[in-house]
Amino acid sequence: MPRSAPSDNPTPGDSDDLLSTLLSNEVPSRHGQLRAARLRSTTQQRAEALRGRMLRTWLDHVLAFAERALVVAAVGTFAYWLSEGYGRDWLHDLRQAHAAQSPAVIQTPTPALSLPTANAAPSAATAPHAASLPFTRPEDALPLDTGASAPGDAFLSPQTLHTAPDAADPRPHHLIMPSISADMPVYEIFVRDDVWDVAEYAAGFHHGTALPGTVGNSVFSGHAGMRGAVFKDIGRLQPGEDIIVETGGWRYVYRVRGSMSVWPNQIEVMNQTPTPVLTLITCTNWDTQRLVVVADLVDARPLS
Repeated sequence: MPRSAPSDNPTPGDSDDLLSTLLSNEVPSRHGQLRAARLRSTTQQRAEALRGRMLRTWLDHVLAFAERALVVAAVGTFAYWLSEGYGRDWLHDLRQAHAAQSPAVIQTPTPALSLPTANAAPSAATAPHAASLPFTRPEDALPLDTGASAPGDAFLSPQTLHTAPDAADPRPHHLIMPSISADMPVYEIFVRDDVWDVAEYAAGFHHGTALPGTVGNSVFSGHAGMRGAVFKDIGRLQPGEDIIVETGGWRYVYRVRGSMSVWPNQIEVMNQTPTPVLTLITCTNWDTQRLVVVADLVDARPLS
C-alpha cells in the first residue's frame, strides 16, 4: 500500500499504522533505486536553478557598466550645455543688473578702436570683443600705395586720422531695429583659423564687408538662441520696416527688402552688391539653416 505522509502531530493510531506498513513492505533494493545524495550551498543551488535563464554573465556586467557610463556622460553633457548656455546668459544679466545698480562713478572716455593696419592681426587691444567671422582676414588688407582699393575696403589700409577717432571711425558701433524693439552694440569680427565665430551679447560686423553707407554689402551676424540672442527676432522683420546703423559720426537707415532661409554653404548672400545693402544673418531651423534679412539704404545723416 502507498505510504502516507506523517502529520505534524501523529496520533497513536497513526504510529501503529506506520509501523505495520514498514514491517509488512519489502525493503527497497539498493540496485538502481537509490540515488547519491548531493549537498549544495545556497549559492550553488541558485546558480543551478538560474543557469541559462536569469543568471548574469560577463556580458551582462559589461552592458550594465556601459549603461551607467552613458547615463553619466549624458548628465555631464547636459550640465555643461546648461552652464555654458543659460548659465553664462544668467551671469551676464546679473552683472548688467549689478552694474546698473552700482553708484555712479567718474567715467573716463573709452578709446575708439584703431583702424586695422596692413599685415597686422586683430588683438584684444584693438578689438576686445572681436569674434572670427567671414571671409576677409586683417592680413589681407590692401597696401596704401596700390591704388587697388575697392568700394568699402579703403578702411583696411593704414591711414592717418585728422579728426577725433570717435567721430572718424567709419565702422558701425550700434544697431537698432525699432519694429522688434532690438537695440544692441556692434563689434567688428574676423576670421581666425578659417572658423566663423559670432559676437556674444552683440551684433558682429563682418570685417572686410562694405562699410555702412557705402556701395556694397554690409554684413552683420548674431546669435539667435544664447549668448545674448540679439538676432532671435529678426525673422519678425517685415518688408518696409527700418534698420538703423550708427557709426562714429553717421546714422544710416536701411529699409527691409525681404528675408529668406539658406543653407550654411550658400555664402553668396555675403557677396558684394552694386548698391548699399545691409545683410543680417543668424541661425534658424535648429541650426541647420541660416536666416538672412536684406535691407537697402534709404537715408544717411550725420549724428548731432
